Amino acid sequence: MFAMLGATVVVPILANLSIPITLITAGIGTVIFYFVTKKKVPVFLGSSFAYLPAMMAIVGHDKPLGSVAWQSAMGGLVIAVLLTGLVYLIFSLIVKLIGVEKVRKIFPPRVVGPVIIVLGMLLVPSILWNNIVANYALSGASSLAWKEWTTALITLLSIVVISAFSKPKSFFKAAPILLGFLIGYGYALAIGLVDFTPIKNSDIVVFQSLGELLGFYKYLHFDWSAIVMMVPLAFVTLMEHIGDISANSTVCKKDFFVDPGIDKTLAGDGLAIMAASTLGGPPQTTYGENTAVLVITENYEPKNIFYAALIAIFFGIFSIFGAVISTIPSAVIGGASIILFGMISASGLRMLIENRADIGRTKDLIVVSITLAVGLGLGAFSVASDIIGAVTNYTVDASFLKVMIGSVQISPLAIATLIAVILNLVIPEPKTPVNEQNSQLEIK
Repeated sequence: MFAMLGATVVVPILANLSIPITLITAGIGTVIFYFVTKKKVPVFLGSSFAYLPAMMAIVGHDKPLGSVAWQSAMGGLVIAVLLTGLVYLIFSLIVKLIGVEKVRKIFPPRVVGPVIIVLGMLLVPSILWNNIVANYALSGASSLAWKEWTTALITLLSIVVISAFSKPKSFFKAAPILLGFLIGYGYALAIGLVDFTPIKNSDIVVFQSLGELLGFYKYLHFDWSAIVMMVPLAFVTLMEHIGDISANSTVCKKDFFVDPGIDKTLAGDGLAIMAASTLGGPPQTTYGENTAVLVITENYEPKNIFYAALIAIFFGIFSIFGAVISTIPSAVIGGASIILFGMISASGLRMLIENRADIGRTKDLIVVSITLAVGLGLGAFSVASDIIGAVTNYTVDASFLKVMIGSVQISPLAIATLIAVILNLVIPEPKTPVNEQNSQLEIK
């Protein structure tokens, strides 16, 4: 539970969602997954980073948590999250009917790898701006910016040092992000960057504010901009899910693709996402930290994940725990996010390398290069639009920098994913030269 905690709470902090509700939905989602997969797969479901850019755009930080404006925005977001979970269920049925291999042909590493790289790179500029630069750049107190930058750097370096120098099978190796948060928080506390107001104004249990946190039910509506930004990203996280289950199968020396079946793991994840939407939590996904804990402890008993889920629900119910987390300065979040989102991009690069995507071949080169160019290019425009709006207090209309169809904003990541899939299907596979065939035979 502590291994996933650092990354899981970053999402609600950045997306302006409730931290206690996120912990509760992560726990409930994991319990659902545990039973749907017949208590056989040791996987913890945490907040997905793939949907973060879309959620940040939909909810925004200009709406106080629980306010009418926040509830209205959430009324559109939760419907989009619900439909995202429905995509998982549909995909689960398709996989059961046609087999996972045919699905993989539509989303091979040459498609999923660059999309994951784009995802990580899109998040970094907005995180740096929102959590480090903007706090003092907009207030004019630039002389105090050193507090933000040093806090971010100390947090970042702490995670790096703990990850690099911890013993292979130790708690430090399992939870470098959480420990980095603690070190960064301690430094921020020493230099006066921590605000304890959230603790003073906090409820003791989450039920005291359910009226505000669940007030979005009065504003439920189909926000097509939110739906178009969120739902297509499910195809990216679906491939991540298949990759994580494959990694867990390798670690546990059991083929979870067969027993209980990849269709059941997908269904479990989809039902968990739909359950999260009913409480206003973010979409969930299988966690890489989970695989790391399995490797370190060599304990593959699924019941341990079930118990961890119950602990997450317990901490979520007591709002005071979430209030303490919300006092974490934005600079600490920013410093940790640099490595978190860099690791996301690196995982996309690793996918290309491990699956031997050949950038020298025309098809791989075109798919990867155009996906990266379109995703990063449109993402840069979108970030520039947000910064211009913030600096000019929205007196300058920079919305032309975003991709819009009427009033619906299209996510750069969704566009990049669609283009990658189309190029992969349209461009024919290159014929394998005779000498290459011979070399492959020799390798075999």
